[in-house]
Amino acid sequence: METTVRIVGFGDSVVSEVLDSADGGSIDRIEIPDLSDFSHGQIDWRGRLEGAHWLVLSTSTILAGDNAKSAQGASMTFAEFEGPRTVMVTDIPSDPSRLAEAWGFVIERIRQIHMLFFTKSALSAIAEIEEMDESELLREIRLRGMTPQVIAFEPQENTVVIEHSLGNYSCTPKTATASHWLGKYLCELPLQGPGSEGIKNAANRC
Repeated sequence: METTVRIVGFGDSVVSEVLDSADGGSIDRIEIPDLSDFSHGQIDWRGRLEGAHWLVLSTSTILAGDNAKSAQGASMTFAEFEGPRTVMVTDIPSDPSRLAEAWGFVIERIRQIHMLFFTKSALSAIAEIEEMDESELLREIRLRGMTPQVIAFEPQENTVVIEHSLGNYSCTPKTATASHWLGKYLCELPLQGPGSEGIKNAANRC
C-alpha cells in the first residue's frame, strides 16, 4: 500500500509556497486570514497534527503578533506528542531588521525542530548574526542544536546542501526555487527509506 505523505502548514506566504509545491502530498493548510488578529486557542492542534508526517512553519510568522507566536509555539509542542516532524523555514522577514528576533525564537526551540531550512539570503544574514562563515554555519547549527537536518538552498551555485546526523550531502536541484524544492523533498523523504541513503535518494528526486 502506497504511503500518502500528510503535511500540515501554518504561517505566512513562504509556508503556502512550500505547501503549493508538495505535489502528491495530502495538505492541511491552517487558514488564518489575519495572523496579527486571531485567537490562537481556536486551532485544534491535536486533531490537526494526528497522523501527519510534517508540520511546516516559518521564522517570519512569529513576527505577525503575539497570537501568531503563541500558536506557532503551541504547534511545535503538540507536534512532539502527536508525531509529525517540525520543519522550520528560515527566510528574510518583510522587515529585515527583525530577523534577529525571529532567529531568537528558533534558538529557543531548536530541540523541537527536525528540519531547519534556509533560503540563501537568510543563510547569509544568519551567518552575520552568528559571526560565522556561511560554509561553517550549517554544520555548526546541526551540532549545537542536535537538529537532524539543516539544509541550505543556494540558487547562485545551483546547489542544495544537507547537513544531517549521519554526515552531509549536496546535489544539484531540479527545481528553480527553494520553496518548490522543499515541498517536493518533504513528499519524497518518507518514501525513500531511512538513513543517509534515504536522504540522498529523496534529494536527488527534487
